[in-house]
Amino acid sequence: MDADAVRPLQPRARVRHRSQRHEPDLDGNFTFSRFNPAIGINFNPSPTFTAYAAYSEGMRAPSPVELTCSDAAAPCKLPNIFIADPPLKKVVSKTVETGARGKIGPDTQWAIAAYRTDLDDDIQFISSGVGAVNAGYFQNVGKTRRQGVELWGGSRFGALSLNLRYSHTEATFRSTFVAASPNNSTADANGAITINPGNRIPGIPADAAKLRAEYDFGEDVSIGASVVYASRQFARGDENNHDSHGRLPAYTVVDLDARYRVTKDLEIFARIANLFDRRYQNLGVLGSNVFTGPERSFGPSLGIEPVVEQFRGVGAPRGIWVGLRYAFGAQKGTD
Repeated sequence: MDADAVRPLQPRARVRHRSQRHEPDLDGNFTFSRFNPAIGINFNPSPTFTAYAAYSEGMRAPSPVELTCSDAAAPCKLPNIFIADPPLKKVVSKTVETGARGKIGPDTQWAIAAYRTDLDDDIQFISSGVGAVNAGYFQNVGKTRRQGVELWGGSRFGALSLNLRYSHTEATFRSTFVAASPNNSTADANGAITINPGNRIPGIPADAAKLRAEYDFGEDVSIGASVVYASRQFARGDENNHDSHGRLPAYTVVDLDARYRVTKDLEIFARIANLFDRRYQNLGVLGSNVFTGPERSFGPSLGIEPVVEQFRGVGAPRGIWVGLRYAFGAQKGTD
């Protein structure tokens, strides 16, 4: 299968996929097009302050894997599935953004932005709860919204520099629809749940922040530290936000890094990710655990029923890297 490359301003996309076994039911030819207007205005009353506002519309064509995995009656295990499926509609976005940025003295900069993006015919991966925990399908779910604020500030105090980024995101469904999620504790007798406007989209933390500090010991040596935070999020399969397992917990991770310039062209660097070896999870999916027997053996063979749980993606443990960078001739200044 292949998808024609489309430039962001080109309002036309064509997606084609072909079966190597020459089965017509598996072939597809899709064309998506739309005129996408945009307008913006900047206000610069001084060299140290800029305010702006913008409105834009966009289009996203369904990808080949989405188009070949969109049948609720035949959930697939991503990403290697290719079956006959119903077509999907293009996703249309409408975005309003306003913000400002500026400087305070020679060493301090800041920026703030507020935005709202409404999507029509948004595409979501819906966990089916049938078979493997990652089984599901893509479908158009009507309207969704992502709105929030983003803040950034940076300053330098002699050899010490500090940067802080923070974002608050409200990602919600704006249409009512029914989805299969038999592992959700509030599912009906048919294993379906109802998603209503205002329910949060799973997998998107409401708050995220990163604090970065770096200290320069002259021009050749520096040490830095980053603190990354992400708030709670809902698991896939809990699109109605009412499953009894609740949200995945928030987490904070600390990273360290350092560099030493040996010569003009040679640099040694080191990095420690997840310094305190924090155990955390950054993704969750509702599923049915069949390994409920003694010592996690296969329970159904012993007459033990599966247990519905949150299957969580575990974050990376502590990792340490040490390496060299060397600039050759015209490539100086690059890694």
